[in-house]
Amino acid sequence: MIPLFLAWQVAAAMPLLEQRRFADARPVLEKSCAAREANGCYLLGRTLFSLDQYDAALKVLSPLAVTDRDPWRVQDALGSVYEALRRPVEAERHFREAVQGNRDRNPEPRYHLGRFLIREARAAEAAVVLASAARQFPRYELVRFELGRAHYQTNRLEEAEKEIAAAPSLEEARRLLHKVRRQLGK
Repeated sequence: MIPLFLAWQVAAAMPLLEQRRFADARPVLEKSCAAREANGCYLLGRTLFSLDQYDAALKVLSPLAVTDRDPWRVQDALGSVYEALRRPVEAERHFREAVQGNRDRNPEPRYHLGRFLIREARAAEAAVVLASAARQFPRYELVRFELGRAHYQTNRLEEAEKEIAAAPSLEEARRLLHKVRRQLGK
């Protein structure tokens, strides 16, 4: 009966998380995590990150890196926390561990690693990571946009145009596409 109740607590927090009401979801997730409901702890760590409480997020997420049912997702979350803390060496290590642990089942880890590399002014490296994700997940617009950004930053404008055009629902992509086309004389 207790595991069902804990799962219900996590389910009750989901609408709050979807509405980005992180402060409201936090108490529910804290109770769930205190009772050792693994998904509750993971979601609590992500919630604390969203509330800019990075040290608290590390405290919750770090132990999960070895116990979570999908350790790659915890590594990915830790990468985001370390990036927010401006600790790029640790961020990159965790993002890369997430990519390795995910084994290409989901585009998110490669997207996050690629975006991180772009932010670190390593667009050529990002393009390699993002290109493989774009081939495997061609409809995932965030990957296509970031790949386009990487190409743009490495002055590969024709390739940038192709990738950015594949992300039409993103406002930022539409703005960059306009800029790229202007530079291409279109």
